[in-house]
Amino acid sequence: EWRLAELVGPDGVMAPVPAGIVAGAVFADGVVAGSTGCNRYHAPYRLDGAAIEIGPAAMTMMACEPERADVERAFTAALAGAAAWALAGDELELRDCEGRVTLRFRAATGPPLVGTEWVATGINNGRGGVAGVLEGTVVTAAFGDDGRVTGSGGCNRFFGPYVLDGEALSIGPLASTRRLCPEPAGVGEQEAAFLAALVRTGTWSIRDDLLQLRATDGALQVDFRPAAGP
Repeated sequence: EWRLAELVGPDGVMAPVPAGIVAGAVFADGVVAGSTGCNRYHAPYRLDGAAIEIGPAAMTMMACEPERADVERAFTAALAGAAAWALAGDELELRDCEGRVTLRFRAATGPPLVGTEWVATGINNGRGGVAGVLEGTVVTAAFGDDGRVTGSGGCNRFFGPYVLDGEALSIGPLASTRRLCPEPAGVGEQEAAFLAALVRTGTWSIRDDLLQLRATDGALQVDFRPAAGP
C-alpha cells in the first residue's frame, strides 16, 4: 500500500500533499486502486520492465471540497500520464513520458484501529461532501477490544457496538447524551452529521497515521488522525 506524499501541480512543480488529505494506491493483479483524497478509484495497469501504462480510471462521484478536488484532479491526471516507475527504499515514483517525476508515494504504515483514540478532521455532511471540523470542537472515536465504540460528537458523548471483519466495519446503533451545546454555531448539526456518518460506515483503511471510514459504495464518511499524546 502506497500513500501519496508529493504530486505535481498545474504549475509543473512538485508539492507535498496537504495535511489531512489521504490519497494512495495499491497495485495488484493488473489493477491499481485506492483513494484520491476524496473519491475511491480503480484502473487497469500494465508493466513492461520499468515502463508502466495506466488505463482510464473508474471513480465514485462524491463532491469534494476545493482543496481535495485540486488534489484529485492532479493525482488522476498524473496517473493517466504515467509512463515509468522506480523504487527507492520505501518510496515509489511515477514519471511521465519525458522522465519528470509526477507522483511520489511512501510505503503506508499506521497505528492500529482498535486501541487508538482518533480525532476527526473531516466529516461527511450528508449532502455529498466532506467538511472540516468546526473550530473550537473536538470530535473523537475510540474502538475498544470489547466491540464497543465511544467518543465525543463535539458536544455529547456517544457509545454503541461495532463489528470488524477484515476491511469491513459496521457501527451502531449509537446512543448519546442529551446535553445542549449552543456554541459554536453549527455544533449540533456537525454532531448529527458525524453520528450519521459513523452509522453509514462499511469499510475502513489506515494510511500512515490517517484513518478513513467509507460507505460500502466508497463514499468517504469520516477522516481521523490519532489524538496527540500527553
